[in-house]
Amino acid sequence: MGLLLAALSVSCQRQEPSALAATFEDVSLTDQDGAALVAAALTDQVVLVNFMFTSCPVVCPRQTEALAQVRAALPSPIRERVRFISASVDPDNDTPRALQQFARAHHAAAHGWSFVRSDAEGTAKLTSRLAAFEPGTAPSPSAHGTSIYLFDRGGRLVQRYRGAPLDVSHLARELSLLDDLKPSGARLARN
Repeated sequence: MGLLLAALSVSCQRQEPSALAATFEDVSLTDQDGAALVAAALTDQVVLVNFMFTSCPVVCPRQTEALAQVRAALPSPIRERVRFISASVDPDNDTPRALQQFARAHHAAAHGWSFVRSDAEGTAKLTSRLAAFEPGTAPSPSAHGTSIYLFDRGGRLVQRYRGAPLDVSHLARELSLLDDLKPSGARLARN
């Protein structure tokens, strides 16, 4: 929690543009129910983003189940306000139906948690903007990183977690802390 608090206290004096809006700009997303997810719908919410693909044999299921534990650890009012977005890196195969089945199979079919996909161009934009692949790595589903991105209610990226293994209680505390804060300027800190 120390890095998050340091990032917030150092940068509260200056406003920065919404990294969340810039991340999703010009990227058309469809969720597990076949509905469009519009970035404007995420305004004034704490948002957690991760990357996954439904045919992943080990890492994506484990991370999704750990995120389900994080969500379950949140007090009910916070759980209703925090948004989880799991973005597919496999647009050719991850249909809304596949995303829905994956969410159910890994205890993540929940209100406020969107499993989303885009087309190849949108996926490339999104993964590039959040550096989902290590530099010099050819983008393929199995080559994506396990980072988790935490945006505050002002749409600023305040933390990028290494996602394997995920510290469930630590992340739940930080989500609760961010939910309690009014939107303010914050910069990325690394954990």
